[in-house]
Amino acid sequence: AITALPGPSRASQLDGGQQPVDSSSPGDTTDRRIASTLPPVPELAPSTLPLSAAPRAALDVAAQFTRAWVNHPPGITGEQWRAQLRHLTTPEYFVQLADVDPANVPATRVTGSPRAVQVAARSVRVEVPTDALTLLVLVVHSEEGWRVAGYDQA
Repeated sequence: AITALPGPSRASQLDGGQQPVDSSSPGDTTDRRIASTLPPVPELAPSTLPLSAAPRAALDVAAQFTRAWVNHPPGITGEQWRAQLRHLTTPEYFVQLADVDPANVPATRVTGSPRAVQVAARSVRVEVPTDALTLLVLVVHSEEGWRVAGYDQA
């Protein structure tokens, strides 16, 4: 419960100076705090959709991203490698890719089709198998369309 301190509140000064009702008895010298309660807040839980509801465009972006991610021939610079990923990622996530050295990417080819593993209204988690690991790609719907906002090993 939230407790208001005694005395006029700024809100009561602005609404004509009306004071909250004091339920204490006359002459009562006990603390005159006025308690108010807020309605309960529902527990926040992400709503998920059936895997079949994954938009084809989101799966396609995950597949394109993974194909570009595994494309790091000897001699490619980090800048060249990231340039392949730029149009597929959110601007925020693209900045984070600056720390990735493509020489450390263990995979060299995609070995299967993208598969949605979690679907929400504006995001999809997609597994894409490669020759070294299965990449778990987070694709979000942004103003630019479906873009990668993160990846990890599944």
